[in-house]
Amino acid sequence: MAEADVARAQAREDAAARRNDDAPVVPTTPAREWVRFGAIVMVIVGGFSVLEGVIALAAPDTYVTREGTVLAIDLAGWAWLHIVLGALVLLSGLALLRDALSGRARAAGVTVVGLSAIVQLAWLPAAPIWSIIMIALDVLVLGAIVAVGNEHSAGRR
Repeated sequence: MAEADVARAQAREDAAARRNDDAPVVPTTPAREWVRFGAIVMVIVGGFSVLEGVIALAAPDTYVTREGTVLAIDLAGWAWLHIVLGALVLLSGLALLRDALSGRARAAGVTVVGLSAIVQLAWLPAAPIWSIIMIALDVLVLGAIVAVGNEHSAGRR
């Protein structure tokens, strides 16, 4: 019985080794690594945005508002905007981690991160320091995502 288990385990290891040997090796380039870095930061920024929205719902007195509104939108509206946009940023970051050269994932990433930066700019009166940090991270992510475009246009794939 034990010999059969050992033989099955060995067969599984051999099959796994064959699959790994047949896998194509994708060369890494600095631009592709920047996209991966940007994707990781996107996941973190998206998580922070969701957390920011949850905090705005759970503890509205955390943010500086004028009569419960920020730019004529109530705090609950801003909270849900942060939650939804943060989730989209997080999902786009995961899509970029899966395939750094995917045109659709990069386009979605640029779109949602650009929207995130605009929302953070509007959110600036409610949480100034946090918004500035998030805008800086969004700009860093945009630069990282677009970096691979420069490599493609130069023909150095």
